[in-house]
Amino acid sequence: MLKAADIKKLELECLEKIQGDELYQLRNDAKLRAVYAAKNYDEFRDIVDAAHLNPVSSQDKRNASTKQRLWNSVSKT
Repeated sequence: MLKAADIKKLELECLEKIQGDELYQLRNDAKLRAVYAAKNYDEFRDIVDAAHLNPVSSQDKRNASTKQRLWNSVSKT
């Protein structure tokens, strides 16, 4: 019999797997683009490492509630 805690744990595990797969797809697409666009390995690596980032809009910069947000959620800082 599944308990509520087991279901919650399974749900979190599934969400982590989905997020991991989405990041994998973003990085893989970036690799395919970078193969043709990058002039050297450092540039290739930078393109792949930044694949998950989205541009910050000027509205986000002005909005007080988003001004202090950690924009790079994958960052290890």
